[in-house]
Amino acid sequence: MNKSAIRAFGIALFLVGALLALAARFDLNIGLPTKASTNTEHVAELQKKLEQANKEIALLKEQAKQAPRETNQKTDTPKTTSKDTQKSAGVPANDTAMTLQIYSGITPYIVAKKLEDGGIIDNSVEMELLLANPKYSRSLQIGSYEVNASMSLEEIAKLITGKKQ
Repeated sequence: MNKSAIRAFGIALFLVGALLALAARFDLNIGLPTKASTNTEHVAELQKKLEQANKEIALLKEQAKQAPRETNQKTDTPKTTSKDTQKSAGVPANDTAMTLQIYSGITPYIVAKKLEDGGIIDNSVEMELLLANPKYSRSLQIGSYEVNASMSLEEIAKLITGKKQ
């Protein structure tokens, strides 16, 4: 062999060694295995997790089977809400009241949703459409307002927009 081929081979070995040292120094994975493969340990761990998940699923299925039976036994009579009983007794359903907070940047959707969540109105879409009406749009007044379920949508809209009643 000639000298230049040996020299080139030596330089190549040096460069590969330097690259491996740098990869180890900066914790780079260049495709070389760093430790013995532990696929059997990994598979065993995954099988344990699968068994545990299957047990949880079986337990939940059993609870789901028992839950409808219990609710059917408890609810033999039809459900009535407080509003239903008040309507049947001729008493207006105005006992529900809340303080509505209007802040800067609030949208009609949020106002309507708060009123529905508070039990003041039954349908937030109706209130949202009313507040989007040109008569009330861009007129929400910042502040706290006492509203109750006996108020109509129009009354609530006039209250929170500052329009004359």
